[in-house]
Amino acid sequence: MRKWKYTLAARIVAGVLFMIFAMGTILGAGGVAALFQYNVFNDGGAGLFDEAAKYLMNREINLVGNALTWHEQETTPQPQRTEGAMLSDMTPEPTQEPAVTPAPDPADHSQTEQIPERTETPEIIQTELPETMQIETWPAIDLPISLGPGRTNFRFAVHSQAGELLLTNGDPSDCIAYRERPLTVANEPGAVRHLVENYPTEDAAREAEFVLHRSSWVTSATIEKVEDTWQLDAYYRLRELRTVQIAYGIDGAFPVVDRYSILLPLVNTFIACRNWVIPVTAVCLLLTIVLFIFLLVFAGHRTGTAEVSRNWFDKLPLELVLLGMVAVLGGGMQVFTDRAATVLGLFLPLLLALGLLLCMTFAVRCKTGTLLKGTILYWILRWAWAGVRWLGYVLKNLPLIWKTALIWAGISLAEFIVVAGWGRGPVAVLWLLEKLILTPALFAFVIGLKKLQDGAKRMAEGDMAPVPEKFLLPSEKQHAQRLNSIGRGAVLAAEQRLKSERMKTELITNVSHDLKTPLTSLISYVDLLKKEGLESERAPEYLEVLDRQSQRLKKLTEDLVEASKASTGNMTVTKEDTDVNLLLSQAVGEYAERLEAAGLVPVTTLDPSEPHIRVDGRLLWRVFDNLLSNVCKYALSGTRVYLSTEVREGRVGITFRNVSREPLNISAEELMERFVRGDESRNTEGSGLGLSIARSLTELNGGALTLTVDGDLFKAELAFNRI
Repeated sequence: MRKWKYTLAARIVAGVLFMIFAMGTILGAGGVAALFQYNVFNDGGAGLFDEAAKYLMNREINLVGNALTWHEQETTPQPQRTEGAMLSDMTPEPTQEPAVTPAPDPADHSQTEQIPERTETPEIIQTELPETMQIETWPAIDLPISLGPGRTNFRFAVHSQAGELLLTNGDPSDCIAYRERPLTVANEPGAVRHLVENYPTEDAAREAEFVLHRSSWVTSATIEKVEDTWQLDAYYRLRELRTVQIAYGIDGAFPVVDRYSILLPLVNTFIACRNWVIPVTAVCLLLTIVLFIFLLVFAGHRTGTAEVSRNWFDKLPLELVLLGMVAVLGGGMQVFTDRAATVLGLFLPLLLALGLLLCMTFAVRCKTGTLLKGTILYWILRWAWAGVRWLGYVLKNLPLIWKTALIWAGISLAEFIVVAGWGRGPVAVLWLLEKLILTPALFAFVIGLKKLQDGAKRMAEGDMAPVPEKFLLPSEKQHAQRLNSIGRGAVLAAEQRLKSERMKTELITNVSHDLKTPLTSLISYVDLLKKEGLESERAPEYLEVLDRQSQRLKKLTEDLVEASKASTGNMTVTKEDTDVNLLLSQAVGEYAERLEAAGLVPVTTLDPSEPHIRVDGRLLWRVFDNLLSNVCKYALSGTRVYLSTEVREGRVGITFRNVSREPLNISAEELMERFVRGDESRNTEGSGLGLSIARSLTELNGGALTLTVDGDLFKAELAFNRI
């Protein structure tokens, strides 16, 4: 079954209805605006009717001024040449001036400078216009205007300022839309006048000519230098502007068929239907939107298929479509006049039809994905891009020197053509010198650039050999130095990575060893207890070993957790004022027995100024505890341990110094790593985390921990800002 909405007839009907309802919407919107603008609902439409009549009469007002002027010209004596007008036969006749011109400014005295006074006054004859008036007088004017009472419903009467009737086509006093207003008209005098004046400068003569143009109808004017002055020689006619009073209106009986008898009854009909304008406009707008959506949705669909297809119009390039529509609209604007009936009846429907057609082809192009692809610009850009890609492919596969040679040869050839065609001798010489200087410099630069490219390629492949810097330009040499610096940095980074990998391997080994040792002991002694039982004589010894190893494993686990928290900063830090001397003295007191048991003698030197620092005392105590614990484990028995506080340049230093029991065959940096201890045999019970934890806790408190190894002398120094 065929679907009616896909048929061509359905779209044609919808398009026609869209045009009708769109026109109704536009006219209705204008009508609604007029209703509210002129308050039609309150005054019954009197204001709107009066404004429409005023609009229609505006053209006739200008025609009345023209008719009055031309009538006066007809009754004015023909121009007579005055003395000194011997060049009048060679002078062009005056061009037509606008009939209605603004009155001169009384305050502008420059308009009357050096202008002879008018002596003649044209005679104005009171008359009524005939049924048809066609005026052809000097200057030759052919205006098909008719103000006779048998040709128009417009009535007017023009009076002079003294109340004398000058021109009329009927009595307007009983007409509708009656108005009175002053009217300024210009009368052309009959005499041609000749003016010759001297001025000190050409600018002054130009200014006088300008004043003359403003005040007169100039037929000719010349300015030439005479001895030491500038002479203005001009022929002119004086203008005469007069103000008259015009009364006008429209004969309400409409005895003549004209635009008043056609349009004003339509305005009355519109006012009578004012209560229906808004709902009818709303309905037209709704139907216009529905039909517009229908046409866009089903644009491109055909009966019997669900796919969107394009017709010949949709396949045209979009630029041609837009250009054709602009041409049609431009031609329509040239053909159609500005009459309202013509615009509404012909031009507006044409505009709506072209707009609907453009929207529908846009919809089809969007549905088929050809909105951009169906343009001439798209194909031009596509072909241009293909050409650029091809050229880039060719240049990419050419060596750098050959690329430069080809490009430089092309540029030089183009310049040679220009120089040979339009250049002169000096230009050609300068061009030749430029080529002789720039060509060696360019190829030297390119050769150096090739060296840099080769060096960068070797580095990318792993060869960090330095780039030769000989024979390179200064800027290229700087770049080569940077590349070499990058190579050295890459070598150092590789060494650091190898070192990091080695230390990572040692870390895994140490962690495995430290975890395996207590676990092995625990498993072994638990097995012995299972075999011998708790009643065995050696059971207490086994239990003591189990307790010691379990405590060691617990301590190792706690150190691991604390090291992780300290290194990641995942600890709460509460800083407060702390006395360094007091805290160190308390720590030494706590470790007095362990130091004595290890055969160590503590020597404490405290700064007499009793320095204070702002730290978390709990975390700083943990640092002291780790450092003193290391002293007890690794210091040589029978030696002294030096502990001191000192203030240097606003910083408080806390120093721990001792002599190592075992040879220190590793660096201070390695001692800072996790699970690294001074005795590589790992016979002591330490976890190797103490110094790493101490460094992290010191940094959390805003301080710094520095280790120094000098032979068997081991020194750890803490530094904090003094309060």
